[in-house]
This record gives sequence, structure tokens and C-alpha cells, in this order.
Amino acid sequence: MRKLFYFFLIICSITIAQVELKHECSREGSANRWLNAKSTLTENQDKLDISYYGIELDIDFDSEIISGSVIIEGSIGMNQPDSFEFDLLNNMVVDSVKYNGEVSTFTHQDDLINIPAPLAAIPEGYDFSVTIFYHGSPEYCGASGFKFDEHLGIDHVWTLSEAYCARSWWPSKDDPSDKADSVDIIVTVPSNPDFIVASNGILQSMTQSENKKIYHWKEIYPITTYLVSLAIYPYTVWYDQYISSVSNDTMTIENYVFPDRYEGSYSNYLLTKDMIALFSELFGEYPFINEKYGHADFRWGGGMEHQTLTSMGGYSQNLIAHELGHSWWGNMITCKSFHDIWLNEGFARYCQALWVEYQDGEEAYFSFMNNHSYYGGGTVYVENPSSNSIIFNSSLSYNKSSWVLHMLRHIVGDNIFFNILRSYASNDSLAYNVASTSDFQNVCESVSGLDFDDFFDQWIYGDRHPHYQLSWWHEGEGIYKVNIDQLQSTGYFSMPIDITLSGSQGPLVQDTTIVVNNSGSTQIYEFSGLDFLVESVVLDPDGWILKEVSYTTAGINNIIANKISVGQAYPNPFNSGIRMDYYIDPKIGDMDMTIDILDINGRRIQTLINNRVTSGFHTVFWNSNNNATGIYFIQLSAADFISTQKIVHLK
Repeated sequence: MRKLFYFFLIICSITIAQVELKHECSREGSANRWLNAKSTLTENQDKLDISYYGIELDIDFDSEIISGSVIIEGSIGMNQPDSFEFDLLNNMVVDSVKYNGEVSTFTHQDDLINIPAPLAAIPEGYDFSVTIFYHGSPEYCGASGFKFDEHLGIDHVWTLSEAYCARSWWPSKDDPSDKADSVDIIVTVPSNPDFIVASNGILQSMTQSENKKIYHWKEIYPITTYLVSLAIYPYTVWYDQYISSVSNDTMTIENYVFPDRYEGSYSNYLLTKDMIALFSELFGEYPFINEKYGHADFRWGGGMEHQTLTSMGGYSQNLIAHELGHSWWGNMITCKSFHDIWLNEGFARYCQALWVEYQDGEEAYFSFMNNHSYYGGGTVYVENPSSNSIIFNSSLSYNKSSWVLHMLRHIVGDNIFFNILRSYASNDSLAYNVASTSDFQNVCESVSGLDFDDFFDQWIYGDRHPHYQLSWWHEGEGIYKVNIDQLQSTGYFSMPIDITLSGSQGPLVQDTTIVVNNSGSTQIYEFSGLDFLVESVVLDPDGWILKEVSYTTAGINNIIANKISVGQAYPNPFNSGIRMDYYIDPKIGDMDMTIDILDINGRRIQTLINNRVTSGFHTVFWNSNNNATGIYFIQLSAADFISTQKIVHLK
């Protein structure tokens, strides 16, 4: 029988070293030149608020050239640009530009189209409309961009623009921070073979002439540039339906599959509506309920969460759940910058875990999390988003990030955790917009009423993970003490930890789980009042913390530093007196000990203790009222152990 108690039984907290967590990481990966050249907005671009893109393309499969135009509409506030700047790689040719319907001069260099802005400032701001006519053969952007491809010997076009590769095939303000309110996508393709153009939003029309087909798609929900997509092939198309339990609305699920993959993908794609139902229950209604959800096969080894129509290179349940999860986390709420990509990918990875839990139960859920753990270096927050290999580091941006949510769930409990996610998804400032890590932290704190500064500092901005060492012993008379050391070199982690004490009472096996607040390099906890004899103690038995843990021999505690622990003197600096806690392991027994106060030159000015001291916990106090302001040292000596701390006396 397991009893679960949430209370703190801390008898003593001894912090040997409180090293501040460093926001440092070291990663490998070669940066794409476009990312190195421009992964941030220009000053002029930052002054533009984009509201609409109208993309119109004619695709020539034989020459592998696209030609067309893009209408860009938006507004300017009081802070006005010197010029309009839009991203388009230099290999694409800009034929002409119109500004508010009139032909305009322009330059195209350094992967930027530069168009003169009005010479005189307009105090109240103004709206603008720019049309860019262009053509060219899109340059493949690392692992992304616009790809002329083949499948089974038949022409195939697909796009994948994350992170900064929309600019490889259409001009835009190519940054996740600014979403267009709507996008029209009009594409002309040959009618032979029988190409189908799949894209975002709702199909408005398909018109056909003798040798051409024109598809017009429209996305009416806000969308960032990297989520705009094309998938073109003579697909086999089939449909399913999702019926909302929230609103009773019916939405079409559209599947554009390679004919040779139809049978293999069918059964898993059928599960999509169940996944939508689960995630809608957990997070709130599917965000694009008035349009569609669907899949389009493409020749890339993975998936890409293009808004309302995921591009799929496989069809496993894990992949389907991951990409669908992005509909909430990545598409409806998009990371404000790729520093915060964990808000997309870590959340989507966790959606996989939630689907596993729903399908196969709690044990499978924990197994999934354990299989996606990461114990290496680096920060979840991407400090230098200079290449796809850094941004999309699977260990950090996906796996460790999903553990952040796993740990958060246990800290606050299921009810509050899913309230956090629903509140995040429905936040008026964030839904259908962009979010940063601090935005999500604010939601966590608002919903839970807790302070998460330490949690985010440790797990998002900080490096590594805790390595706990646990030892315990029986003091007698029903009192048990548990010592937890943190052995990692990157500073201590402040976390609530489940401690399970197990044992027997006659023929019955019993256990009790107690939650302790662990926030130091070494802390000792006392437990009493148990109605059974403790035979084992386990730290975080269910695996809610990303950690390493080791145990010393049960019943014998080898703490540290020759079995003597010394706490930090406090308060420090001080003005009238200072205290210091220390602990002698019971296994040592009584010890001869001296505690002295030394001046800055190392001269003894006062002896606080010079006698035999019993084992256990003690506190020593120095009254400094008769001493001058300055730097002193408090020194504890016992056998071959010496501990010296600098203390500062202020009056």
C-alpha cells in the first residue's frame, strides 16, 4: 500500500557550495550560409507589420524554373523605415516592383530586396502594398527550401522552409515573429500528368485549360512564412472526418498520399481523428477547425508541420502525433524566435508521449520518456540559432525540452498542468500569434501561483542535469535520516523530489512517498512516525526528474569531507552576529574540534569552540559587536579536516 504525503521534513539544510548555474553550451554543426548571413531582422524590417501575402506561381518542371509575383501588404506605425526590405536569395531574379500600384525602383543584393519608402514621415503611420515580380530556379537551402524532385519517375515538387528558407522561393519578411493575417496561394502546373497541388487552408478553386491547371488555396488564419507550403504530385486523395466533442463541428481530414504508400499509411492515418480529439480535450479545440487538417506525402526523411497540411515522409503513429501536436504548439502559437524553438519541438515531442499514454497506459508513457532522455551538455534555449543543426538539435530542442514539460506536470499535478496548457493556448495575446519562453513562464506562474524562476533558469537556460547521491540511516526510536548530495559540477538544482521509504510490518510490505524540497548541494531530512520498519529508500522512483542517481550503503551515511559537513555562514555580510551550522556523522562519534575567528592576516582573534563535540547537528554563533568593520574568516578544525570561510562584517 502506498501512502503519498506532500510535506517537508527538513531538519537541516547544509549547502556546501552554491555555484550559480551557467548559461553555457557547446554544440557542433555547420551553419548554412543563409542562416549565418541573416537570422535576425534588419532595422527596417522590424518596422513592418505584415498583414497579407498573395503568392502566385507558374511552375515549369522541365526547366525547373518558377515565375510569378507576391503581393505583400502591411502597415507602418510611427516608427517608420527608410526603405522596405524583403528577403529573397540573390540567385532569384527580380523583374519589377510596384509600390501602391505604381512601378518603383528597387535593388536586390545581399539576399534583400530594397524598395524606397516615402521620403516624408507620416506621423499617424500608413498602410502599404508592394508587388514583386520575379523568376528563377530556387536554390536548395541546406535541408530546406523548394525542391524539384521525382517519385517513381514522376515529377514531384515539395517545400520545407523552416527555419529561414521561405526566402529561397518567395519574397517575404522571412522571420517567425511576424505572422500574416491571411495568405492566398495560386499555383499553375501542367495538366499532364494529373498533378494535384496541395497547400495551406481551404481550396478556393481549381480551373483547368487544355494543358494547364490552376489551384487557388487560401489560408485565413494567421501564419508565419516558414509554414507556407506546396506539395505537388499525382496523389491518391482520400478523406476522413473529425467531429468535435466541443462544438459538434465537422472538419475534413485530407490525405494526399503517394499511390504506392496508400495501403501502408491508411490504418495509421485513420487514427488522426482520435489524436485530434485527444489533443482537443487536453489543450482546447483544434485551432484550425474552420479549415482542415491533413497530410501530404513528400520525399524527405521526416515530417514538417505545415499549417493545416503536414508534409509527411513516413506514417508512424509517433510521427503523426508529433506533427499534429504542432497545430497547437508551433502553428497556432509560434516561437517568437528560434532561440525558443523548444516551445514548438519540445511540446510536439511531449504530444507523442501523451498519445502513447492514452493508447498504452502509464507504464508505456514513462518508458517513452526514458527512451527520450538526454544527459549531455547544452541549453534548451538556443543561444546561437545559426544553423538548422543547432536549432533542431534532437537531444535539446526535442528530448530534453519534452522532459521540461514532464517535470512541470509532476510539480504542479495533472489538473494545473493541463490548465496551464489550455490557458497558454487560449491566451488572447499569444493564440494565433508568437510566444517567447518568458511568455510561457508567465502563464505557468499565473495559473499555478508558483514562482518558476529557478525551474526555468535550471532547465531552459541552464546546462546539464542533477546527479543525486542518496544515503540514509536509522537514528533509533523510529527516526530515519536521509542525506541527498548533488554531485554535478554545474551548481545545484532546486526541485521537489519524491522520496519513497519502503519496509515491512509483520507480513505486510508497506511504503510511503514523501515530497521533499531539495535546494542545496547537501541536505539532510528527518522522517518519523512511520508505522513500519524502513528497509529501503528510493529517490524519484517513478522517474519524474531528468537525473542521475546513486546510492551509498543503506544504513551508513558517508556524507562528504571526512564525514563532516559545514554549512555556509549566515547572514553574510553581517552587522552584529553570524551563525554557522555544522554536522558530524554519527559513525564518527565525538570529536575534538576548534572553531576560531581569524582576521584578514590570518591571526586568531577569538576562539568560539575548543573542546570535544558530540556527533549530530550544531550551530555556532559569533557576536561581533566589539569588532571593527572588515573581512574575517571563520575556521573549523577537527583532526585532519579544516574548513575556512570568508565573512564580511559591516556596521
